[in-house]
Amino acid sequence: MKKWFTSWGWMVGVALLLAVPLGLHYLDRWAADACTRQGRALVNSKQYPQAIDQFNKAIQIDPKYAAAYHGRGVAYLDQGELDRAIADFGEAIRLDASDARFRYHRAIAHARKKELDHALADLAEAIHLNPTYAAAYLTRSWVYTEKGEAERAKADRQKAAELDPALEKAASGNP
Repeated sequence: MKKWFTSWGWMVGVALLLAVPLGLHYLDRWAADACTRQGRALVNSKQYPQAIDQFNKAIQIDPKYAAAYHGRGVAYLDQGELDRAIADFGEAIRLDASDARFRYHRAIAHARKKELDHALADLAEAIHLNPTYAAAYLTRSWVYTEKGEAERAKADRQKAAELDPALEKAASGNP
């Protein structure tokens, strides 16, 4: 009986040693996610410096967490720090190229800098990733308007309104 316990003890010990690194990864992701959620709440409250601190903590915990870079980019975008926003959105895209929101927000930053061709490229990719992304169509319509491409702008405004009728009133504003 003692020998059976000893062999099981070794197996449990080895299993724990293997599980600890995996468990720490999940704890890190959980902690980074918690900081990111707090950062988003602070962005929504327009407390940008505090939000950026939370996103920085998330990135320090998990440097491969795309959502933290995206959140910090949104905070920078809302503060008008467009180059920093573009850099963070670019890192979020590098880490997770499948999220259309990352390209959409980078497009807004490019549009605000009057880098219209960059904005159009990001919006085209955002729409490719999510063909029902009404806000991307609406933003692209504003960029087309800035470029003097009225027919394309009109087509995108119509598509945005078709996808989300609530955006129809917003079609006269700018990103």
